[in-house]
Amino acid sequence: MNDLMKNAFRAQCQCGQLSVSFTQAPVAQLVCHCRDCQAISGLPYTNIAFFKTEEQCAQGQFDPIDMTGGSGKPKQYRRCSQCNGFLYATVDVLTGLLGVAADKLEAPFEFNPMAHVWTSEKAPEVEIPSGVFQFPKAPPFRPGKKAGTAAT
Repeated sequence: MNDLMKNAFRAQCQCGQLSVSFTQAPVAQLVCHCRDCQAISGLPYTNIAFFKTEEQCAQGQFDPIDMTGGSGKPKQYRRCSQCNGFLYATVDVLTGLLGVAADKLEAPFEFNPMAHVWTSEKAPEVEIPSGVFQFPKAPPFRPGKKAGTAAT
């Protein structure tokens, strides 16, 4: 197995028609509690791994769901055009990154969130463990950028 394949990260929808793959590890892993992620996933929160966009990283047909993020800028959730499963999102404020549904990523990926975001919209039944970084809205940093770079 070559190094490219050994370090590959791959996710696909339930039917396998829509997939994404990356040669680099995610730059950030977050638990998002925003109402949009709740509506798209049907869950009280979504585990998301952010990867730098790579050429030809997405394969297959998707149905876009256009929304406006908390920043006021556009974001687009992408569901499989066949099974309707949510796989990834693009967010204009996070140019160059794809937010992938972490539960769709194959081994060797392990979800290790660095923070919970949009906790101001958290479902009442969700309890966040103590000692975990929490932000009521977007984090004060942009995933994939050096600390101190705000997501605006």
